[in-house]
Amino acid sequence: MNGQHPAPEVVIAHLSDTHLLAGGALLGGLVDTEAHLRETAERLRVAAHDADAIVVSGDVTDLGEPEAYALAREILDPVAAELGAPIVWTAGNHDERPAMRAALGLRGDPLAPLDHVVDLGRLRVVALDSSLPGWHHGGFDEGQAAWLEAALADAPELGTVLVMHHPPLPYRSSLMRLLEFRDEARLAAVVEGAGVRAILSGHLHVGGSGTFAGIPVVLAGATSYADDLGGPPPAMHGIDAAQSFNLVEVYADAIAHTAVPALPHPSRESIPAHLAEELAAMEPEVRAERFSRKRP
Repeated sequence: MNGQHPAPEVVIAHLSDTHLLAGGALLGGLVDTEAHLRETAERLRVAAHDADAIVVSGDVTDLGEPEAYALAREILDPVAAELGAPIVWTAGNHDERPAMRAALGLRGDPLAPLDHVVDLGRLRVVALDSSLPGWHHGGFDEGQAAWLEAALADAPELGTVLVMHHPPLPYRSSLMRLLEFRDEARLAAVVEGAGVRAILSGHLHVGGSGTFAGIPVVLAGATSYADDLGGPPPAMHGIDAAQSFNLVEVYADAIAHTAVPALPHPSRESIPAHLAEELAAMEPEVRAERFSRKRP
């Protein structure tokens, strides 16, 4: 152990907004979302080597095509198998419930919300379907509220991580506020005091964070393309760059999240491998002296 904290008890690889299309089609005629997800999968193998689960927080496809969902499984299933980590799928506004349920092997009525629970030892992951058929804004109904209350009851020792596509936050983009999650009061009434440690979302194609009902909300940047909030308003600007995913580390008394570049890029060893190996072989006191002590 190099610092004061032990290894995390649970690690979640959180990616979002893959926006896959069937037949090799390019998103908007420009963005190769399939190639980007394949490249992301290779990055996951290294960055998320200790992941206990892979969470995909919605907009798995762009048009809800069965072939596009099958493509998502083709790309991510082998990584999940190598890691020994289940995939937690959550529906977004671009997804279609019947095709998503059938292609991804999710049980239940074809038109019912894709709500489900995955237990990871001492942590529970609850996927809440915030998509509304026929609409791009998000919400959920009284039936889902009752389901969520039951899903959050009797949580394991580390509590629960809630996954939903639409983040329950104010959105920086004024246009995207038209597509916000519109049932915040109902959600707050269910989650307050229910042991929810974090809410993982996507939808906005930017990395970000905030709080809702006192709970950290963490956004994963999309693997397809990023929204550029530095572009001149009132237009929205998408860029085929800055794609990312998150690593969420759960401790008994803390949650940490880290953004990881999703696509390959030039890099150099800022700390050479041989030095890292030498440090690992040292006693803790010697290691601190070697690596942390400032030299005149």
